[in-house]
Order: sequence, then C-alpha cells, then structure tokens
Amino acid sequence: MSTNVLLVDDSPTVRNILKIYLMNLKVSIVEAEDAQRALQLLRLVPVSVVIADINMPVMDGITFVKEVRASAQAQVKKVPVILLTAEKGTDLRQRGSEAGANAFIQKPVSHDELTKTVRQFLNGG
Repeated sequence: MSTNVLLVDDSPTVRNILKIYLMNLKVSIVEAEDAQRALQLLRLVPVSVVIADINMPVMDGITFVKEVRASAQAQVKKVPVILLTAEKGTDLRQRGSEAGANAFIQKPVSHDELTKTVRQFLNGG
C-alpha cells in the first residue's frame, strides 16, 4: 500500500506549503479543499494520515474529526488526524482531542514540527 497523506485546507497556499514540507517523507499527497470532499476521499482512497485545518467553511476541523471517528469503515475511523490551528487557546485543542484528533500543529507550521509529527504516525505511532 502506498503511503497517502490527505491535506484538508481551504487555502491552496497552505496546502502547497504542506506539500513542500512533506516532500522529504516520500509520501503521496491527496488534497481536499474542504471537509466534505475529504470525507468522500477517505471512503475512496486508503490514507495513512490526515492533516486538516480547524478553521474551514461549511464544516470545521473538529466536526470533521467527529465525522471520521463516526465512520462505519474501520480504516477511516482509525486514521490518525493532525489538526492545524492558528488559534492559541487551549479550549480548541481540548475540543479537538475530545473529538478524537491525534495531534495539533500551530500555524504558521514549522517544517520540523510537521515532518516530526507526521513521521510518528507513519511509523506506527
């Protein structure tokens, strides 16, 4: 199985930065511009890790994580989800953790933090 990383962010710029940062991990990138599309892709494509923004139109990242965790498909339900946030508050992280997020990365995203966090999940936690 190839290693797919799903990037979910409404900003093409952010998705491009994440793609550049992840190049050295030799993973395939799957992109979604919103959480609805990401949920569709998760049902169709095997994904090793999801990196999702918290602040997105239509469905936010926390609701997205809840949807993923409620999936009837085992491989979707257990996929690690890393949430990106520009907000500093702990409340958002707590809500994300309660929803089932596996990790959080503060925006602006640092290359080292992103690759270190993603690598943890690619190597089985």
